Amino acid sequence: MNEDLRVETLGNQLQEKSIALCVSGGIAAIEAPKLARHFRRYGAVVGIYVSPNTYEFVGKASLQWGSGKEVIDKLSGNAEHICLEDIVVVAPATLNTINKIFTGIADNALTTLVASALGMKKPVYLCPTMHSSLYENPFLKENLQKAEKYGLKIIPPRLSEGKAKLPRIDYIVKCIINDMGEKNGS
Repeated sequence: MNEDLRVETLGNQLQEKSIALCVSGGIAAIEAPKLARHFRRYGAVVGIYVSPNTYEFVGKASLQWGSGKEVIDKLSGNAEHICLEDIVVVAPATLNTINKIFTGIADNALTTLVASALGMKKPVYLCPTMHSSLYENPFLKENLQKAEKYGLKIIPPRLSEGKAKLPRIDYIVKCIINDMGEKNGS
């Protein structure tokens, strides 16, 4: 690996784990490269999948830098949409992406990867981020309430400035590490 893409190791709690970081098109997408690198600091291998609007908020090169891998941004004959990762994290998860996931719509690389992960019963985490008026949307609220039924876990947003903001990066990583520890009996 290119030396410039390496990260400082902070722990090994995610060693030998692969994470699909799914980045939907909202302003919080600018945090995705930092989130990918933070997962890597704990030993994870990170692949990034994006929705069609993601590049309006964060560049492909930034996402590649964060993960050290090519970004998956479209469906192709290579079947990239079949989830090979151990864990899926949708951060940010916009209203549009969340509601597509709950209605089973798989029309892009991100939503198809999530559909595959759910079909394989892999852990899927959603980090809802959006304006508070969207966060209070009744369809979204109903979907979030039934998340557990479908095997989805919600990492709640920080509510501030009239927005449901992406949780702090270290908090997201801690939630995944803690949950993986519980699954492994630690």
